[in-house]
Amino acid sequence: MRALAEFIMRGRAQATVVALIGSWFPLISPATVALVSLRRGVSDGVIILLWAALPALIALAISDIGPLMTMVTIAGLATTFVAGLVLRLNASWAQTLIGMVAMASFSGLILAWAEPDPVAGVTNALGDMLTQMQAQAPGNAEVFTPSVTFVVGLVCYVIAVNSMLSLFLARWWQAALYNPGGFQSEFHQLRLSPVQALLCLAAVLYSWQQGGDYHTWGSLFGLPLLVSGIALVHFTVKARNFGGQWLVLFYLALLLVNPLTLVLMAVATLDTWINFRARIAPKA
Repeated sequence: MRALAEFIMRGRAQATVVALIGSWFPLISPATVALVSLRRGVSDGVIILLWAALPALIALAISDIGPLMTMVTIAGLATTFVAGLVLRLNASWAQTLIGMVAMASFSGLILAWAEPDPVAGVTNALGDMLTQMQAQAPGNAEVFTPSVTFVVGLVCYVIAVNSMLSLFLARWWQAALYNPGGFQSEFHQLRLSPVQALLCLAAVLYSWQQGGDYHTWGSLFGLPLLVSGIALVHFTVKARNFGGQWLVLFYLALLLVNPLTLVLMAVATLDTWINFRARIAPKA
């Protein structure tokens, strides 16, 4: 991966090639846009962004792919690009994550307004799939029927997560080339301010209170808290000299034990006042 980052930074032509070909692989194309934006600024970043969006536009023109997928892809690229510029300007992961969630939400709402028919089609298809699952499942348990609100929140969440992972990859590339170990230090110190944490927590609680249609929105608004909690776990493993196997077990538990997400969000909220890192670091 470092060799790929070196190739991207050799020049605009090399970055363009990776942005075009990288559309066939997860995260590569938006990460290329973010890396160029982080290192070279707006002008070069915009050029690579346009090239990265070209395959999606061509696919829309010559294939049967729906406009929703194309617009989601372009929205993800734009969100990653803007997030990269925010991180370049203020070097604050907390502000960058908050801004990323805000832009992903805005992008999803614009998509729902501009392409209501594809969104409704996805909603109906998802509802049919859940109905079939209910028919095959034992018992008469009630199955949740998704609405357009649920699907739009899901689209926003996908955009935000994809952009966040792409920006993480781009920042890791940048650190590997110009500041070894810098990304790890930044990530370990990722911590929201009390105001940011309370805003995220209030948005999550409000979404949960509204019912199942807003659960995807709750996941979206809680993303900065979740990432902050994950960063605290990484810091603890490093400070206490635990082995990497603990991180593997942690991520397995995060995937399999759903309440762990809520625990991490609660810990991240408390961390804004208690500052667990200050208590853990002296014992390293």
